[in-house]
Amino acid sequence: MFQVFGVRWCGRLGRPRQCALWQADGRGFASSSCGGEKEKEKEKDRGQGHWLSKHFPNQEEWLLKQAKEWWFKGLSGLCNELSLGENHDLIVEQVRERSAVLERENGHHIVDGRSRTHLQQACLALATNKAISPWVGDTDERLVILSRLLGKDSEAIFNPLQKVAIMLSRDKMAMISKRLKLLKLDYGQAFDMAIQEEEGECTLQVNSCFYARFFQEMGSPELTSVTCCSVDSLWFDSSVIREKARVEFSRPSSISEGDCKCVLKLVTRQTEA
Repeated sequence: MFQVFGVRWCGRLGRPRQCALWQADGRGFASSSCGGEKEKEKEKDRGQGHWLSKHFPNQEEWLLKQAKEWWFKGLSGLCNELSLGENHDLIVEQVRERSAVLERENGHHIVDGRSRTHLQQACLALATNKAISPWVGDTDERLVILSRLLGKDSEAIFNPLQKVAIMLSRDKMAMISKRLKLLKLDYGQAFDMAIQEEEGECTLQVNSCFYARFFQEMGSPELTSVTCCSVDSLWFDSSVIREKARVEFSRPSSISEGDCKCVLKLVTRQTEA
């Protein structure tokens, strides 16, 4: 058996057995049978399986770029707010360069279109945490800054909109449960999730989390709570849901706190007699 231009030839007839296919999303080489249509379809599904890739195939790059620029814009504003203005250019440039390097080095984490967004977000958070550490030495303070960059400040706008949506909904529990189900759909193949439903209850169980794996590998597991968990809280852990929809949200276990899985639970509150 010998190999020419990435193709292995075997047998007397020189029949090609395997060839190396370059995956379009940059994950590297994957061994596949030449002419193997099933394997090609499988690779296609990995890259295009998420709704974002299916319905906005030509907009994904633009959306990723816009999300990154909004991050830098938000970081610039926080630098000024936290009296880091004189170091603003240095911090933003460090984050820009370091996050780009991290994305290139960790392309193997990409398993579908949506995981590209997860990777970009994780790399921005990791690079920002490192860049601001010389001026913000306290870990908890840095986590607060990162949570604000990830949308914590949008609660003032988001909660009133959520209140209106709940008031207009006939079945409030069904509407909020649907959001939990959409969370599973939206996060893509980089997460292992399962939905369980019972009368008056809806539970999302996360058995494997992209952010937990990535930050553990990078030596910064504390960042998981602000990149993933804080976003979940924005959707479900609010007074609007408790008071207007009479639905209780709880998180009995969390990977970011050392548990083996995350559990997000919605339960309808019983009407008091």
